[in-house]
Amino acid sequence: MPSPRPPAPATFTAHVTSGCFPHKSSSRTKAGDAIGTAHPWTANDPDVLAGRVARDLKLLWPHLTGPERG
Repeated sequence: MPSPRPPAPATFTAHVTSGCFPHKSSSRTKAGDAIGTAHPWTANDPDVLAGRVARDLKLLWPHLTGPERG
């Protein structure tokens, strides 16, 4: 009988994927000439993960985020 694994810290993951956009002048497609983006994040603390995702999304797509709230 195998020995139980020692407890390990939890790992939280977030993943954002954009839609596919073709090189040619048509709407979204899944054609072979389409391009898209994806970015994963991981952290052992969910608050750290949320901070990283929020910071990076503001940098990657600033037009999608609203004004800072304070």
